[in-house]
Amino acid sequence: MAERDEPAVVIERRRGAGSGVALFLLGAAVGAGLALLWAPQSGDETRAQLRRGARRMKRKARDLADSGRDLVDDLQRQGKAAARDARSALEERLARHREAVDGEDDGV
Repeated sequence: MAERDEPAVVIERRRGAGSGVALFLLGAAVGAGLALLWAPQSGDETRAQLRRGARRMKRKARDLADSGRDLVDDLQRQGKAAARDARSALEERLARHREAVDGEDDGV
């Protein structure tokens, strides 16, 4: 085979970006329609099941919020205790340094 010295030209054909979105929406609509046609239960049963699921999710969200609130309260208490301990340790260290400085002044 002979080598080419000329660059190769590639031609691509692209569709508009809107056609992909339109196809997605069409597929979603067809899927929803088929799901309704072949649903194994009545609309009332489906609505009841959705209500139960919503109540269950609400309960879980409330429990999660309560757990989060408790965690924040615990962390806040721990943070305040750590700050008090650090302040006390710093005040004690400062007092020792002051005593040391006062002791040096007396000897001068």
